[in-house]
Order: sequence, then C-alpha cells, then structure tokens
Amino acid sequence: WIALGALCLASFLGHLALFPQLPEMVPVHWDAAGNVDGWSSRVSALGLDLIPLGLLLMLYVVPKIDPRGRIYERMGGFYTGFVALFTLFMICITWTTELTVFGIVPQNGSPIGIFVGVIAGIGLILLGNYLPKIKRNYTFGARTPWALDDDDNWRLTHRFCGIANVLAGIAVVGAGALSLQHGEIAFWVLMAAVLGAGIVTYLYSFLVYRNGNRPLRTR
Repeated sequence: WIALGALCLASFLGHLALFPQLPEMVPVHWDAAGNVDGWSSRVSALGLDLIPLGLLLMLYVVPKIDPRGRIYERMGGFYTGFVALFTLFMICITWTTELTVFGIVPQNGSPIGIFVGVIAGIGLILLGNYLPKIKRNYTFGARTPWALDDDDNWRLTHRFCGIANVLAGIAVVGAGALSLQHGEIAFWVLMAAVLGAGIVTYLYSFLVYRNGNRPLRTR
C-alpha cells in the first residue's frame, strides 16, 4: 500500500513537472477508436491526475468500514493484487494526455482504445475467475439483496457471475483488439458485455432466491 501510494505521488509530481509545457487546452477523453473527442483546461486535467491516489485511499478504507471486513483477510493476496493492477492501470490512463500533447501517440487512431479495451477485458476475465472464492461482504462482489441475505445465494450468484464476467471479458478483449477499425461497434460490444453480465447476474440471484436459495434445475 505504501509503495502504491508513493507511485501515485511520483506520477502526480511528474505531471506537475510537465504542467508548464502543456497548452491551455489538453485532450482528456478518447473514443473507442482512439480519437480525441474531449478537451479540458490543463488545470482540470491536473486535478484528474490525482484520481489514482484518491481511488487507492478509498480501496484502503473499504475493508476497514465493512461490517464483515475480516472477510478481506481470507481473500489472501487477491484483493491486494486487484488494487495494485487497478492502480497501475489508472496511473497509465492519466499519462494519455501528455503522450498525446507531445506527439508520442497521434490525436486520431491512437492505440489508447486498444489498450483500454484489452486491459479491461483481461481484468474482467481475472475477476471472473476469482469471484466464486469471495465470501459474503457488503462492499466487494455481486452485492444483490438476495445474495447479501444468504450465504448459499451468495455462493451460487458469484459462481454464475464469475462465468458471466469471463465471457464478458473475452468479448471486451476481442472488441478492444478491433477498436481501431470498428470503434463504434467495439464501444457497443463493451457496453453490452458489461451491462449484460450485470443484468443476468442480478436476475439469476433473484431466481435462486425464488427457488429457496437452491441451485436452479432444468426440467
């Protein structure tokens, strides 16, 4: 945690050192095809550079305020690994502004869309593989009302959610890899995969509840 915090601070100091060289308006958002489609003042962009540190602090506090926070100790190194990868990903995202301003990546057709899509998809696949191992808590996982109320529902919901996230991750990786050529399609595939995984998991959890928190059986 200390190393990640130091890395976030070092990244911000790097942004601060380059701040005088930035123009008044800088790119801050890209579409799925890697084209700049959003601009902001360099002062606002500097504020965005603090987001990785803010998220890191939030993820540090979460286990401490969760009534079932001791569950995080039973997750082993997964939660710490998740936080580390997520923090590194967010730090990389903050540097897309400078990479574009200084011409290291082009304003249009840059690989940023591919990077975000592929990394997000891999993250979903890794998360999906671990979700079935997460014990019931109030802040991490598929927190449907029925799963939070019953251990069996939680277990079945997270087994299903793990499969849904892996399938969604595969779709997102594929869409990300093709984002340069099919940016709009890649965006909608990403949205459909992520939202679809969430919706079917929520519905499945409810159906398990209606079935007495027992596995669903096909007739």
